[in-house]
Amino acid sequence: MSPSIKAVIYLIMCHLLWSTNNIAGRSLGEHLSPVVITSMRWIIASTAYPAIMGRNAIYSLKSYIGLRSAVLGLLGFVIFNIVLYQALALAPSSLVGFAYGFTPIAIIIVSTILRTSYPRPIQILGSMLSSIGVSILFLYRGVSIRGSQELAGLALGLITGFIWAVYTVLQKKLYPEGDQIALTYASLLMAVAILGPSSAPYIYLEFPRISRPEILAQLLWIAILPGALAYYMWNKAVSLVGSASAAPFSNFLPVFTAILGHVILGEELGIGDILGGGLIIAGSAISMMYRDSKYIRSDAKEEEV
Repeated sequence: MSPSIKAVIYLIMCHLLWSTNNIAGRSLGEHLSPVVITSMRWIIASTAYPAIMGRNAIYSLKSYIGLRSAVLGLLGFVIFNIVLYQALALAPSSLVGFAYGFTPIAIIIVSTILRTSYPRPIQILGSMLSSIGVSILFLYRGVSIRGSQELAGLALGLITGFIWAVYTVLQKKLYPEGDQIALTYASLLMAVAILGPSSAPYIYLEFPRISRPEILAQLLWIAILPGALAYYMWNKAVSLVGSASAAPFSNFLPVFTAILGHVILGEELGIGDILGGGLIIAGSAISMMYRDSKYIRSDAKEEEV
């Protein structure tokens, strides 16, 4: 399988999983604080990750534990998730998803500022089409802001997009090459080292709610599949094709949310859903038309897992 095809599969799968994270995050936000949700998610994920990804996650870990992985863990695992869950606690997931829809453009901007890559016009076009598509999708569904609380949620949704952009671009800058299995695990463990001690009092106070079966089941879900596995898939895809090519795929999240709503909840799909989703898919496909050869490398090390 070629690296670009593998990257596309990873990008589609991780956003399918992340679409369930937003739904679960909105539900959990009614019972737990954003700090506790984030802490429990990554504490659970840190124990499950080696079982999912194999022994290489542990054997190669020592090469990636350090200040750089601590920065990535703080940005992508701690700050991003706390801000995201706070946004979901203030506003509906649809409104937060709309705000997050500008993440592809944020990734293009950040990658240019940090000089990790210089996106080609075709990649910029792909990101713009993707963001236009998500705007059509959500405007068709009647996204509206009701009160200052939802406005704050919208603002935090925009901020999460830029935090994710910085995390994505910095990972490529700090680790131009590397074993993504071990690197993702190192960032995850550094995040837990930061979160664990600071969140312990909050976890203690909210433990009666955490231990409820329906709450624990949701925490296990967001930790293992949308957490440990999906983060690896995203990081691996970016390492294969670069952040500019991966950027438009960020907007697959609202597409999958709409599809899951149709399949699970029986919600109807209208012309706005089809047109918006089509533009998102088109933008993602266009962005993959250009591949910088520096992103294509052997996967032999990770294939040993």
